[in-house]
Amino acid sequence: MKKLTLTTFVLTITLILASCSPQGQNYYKNSSDAIEAFQKNIKDVDTHSIKSKNETTVNFQDKKTQLKQNSYGRTNHHDKLAFNVEQSSNTKQFNTQNKSVFINSNEIQSSPKTKYLNYRAQNAEIDYYQKIGQDWFDLTTFNQSLLKPIEDDISINENTLSYEGTNSVMKYLYQLGFNQSPLVDQKSLSNINDLKIKKGKFNLTFQEDKTLPKKLTFDIVATGKIKNETINIHMKQTTQFYKFNNTDVQPYKNLTDNHYK
Repeated sequence: MKKLTLTTFVLTITLILASCSPQGQNYYKNSSDAIEAFQKNIKDVDTHSIKSKNETTVNFQDKKTQLKQNSYGRTNHHDKLAFNVEQSSNTKQFNTQNKSVFINSNEIQSSPKTKYLNYRAQNAEIDYYQKIGQDWFDLTTFNQSLLKPIEDDISINENTLSYEGTNSVMKYLYQLGFNQSPLVDQKSLSNINDLKIKKGKFNLTFQEDKTLPKKLTFDIVATGKIKNETINIHMKQTTQFYKFNNTDVQPYKNLTDNHYK
C-alpha cells in the first residue's frame, strides 16, 4: 500500500513538473522557429474574430486632435465579413461615425443604411470593405509583411515576439492601424504622403496552446505630408484575436437593430 502511494506521489510530481517546463508550454527555440510555426498554423484557420482599440493623436495645422476607434470583426476568410466600428474625436472639426457592416458574397448590409445610385456604386463599396477586410484579417500577409522580413531582429520571450525600430515593415503596421482608426474616414487626413516612421515598437503574443496570435500591441510615431504641410502622428493600438475556427460570421446586433441609423 505504501509502495502504491509513493508511486502515485512521484507520478503526480512528474506531471506537475512537465506542465511547468518549457516542453509543456508553447515556447520556441528562437523567433524564426515561432514565425515558421505561425505560418504553418495559419493554413488551418477557417474563421476568426478580432477586436481592437486604436488611439491616434495628430498634430496638423497647429491643431492637436485625438481620435479613437473600437473595432470588432468576424470573417470566414472566404465570402463573409462583419465589422462593427465605434469612433470618437475630441473636436467637432473631424466628424466621426459609428457603423456596422455585413458582407455576404456580393451582398451588403449596413447601419446606417446606405442608398446607392446604382449597382456600380454598391459594388464599389463592397470592394472597398473587402479590401479593408483583407487588411484586418489576412494572417498570411501579416506574417510575410511584418514578421518574416525582420525575424533576425525580433526578440522572443516565451510566447511573445517583440521588436523596436524603424524598419520599413513598420509602415505595414501603421497601415493596419490606419484602417482600424478614424483616419481612414477623414477626407482631410486620409491622403497622407511621404510617410516616415520616427519611432516604433510592437509585441505579439501567441495563444498558449497553438501558434496563432492572441494579442498585438504597437506604438508608432510618424510624420507625413498633406499638400506639402507636415503632419505628426502618434498611433497606439491593442488588438485581440480569438475564436479561431469557432466564429459564427453573422451581422452584429447593432446592424440587425439598425442602431446607428
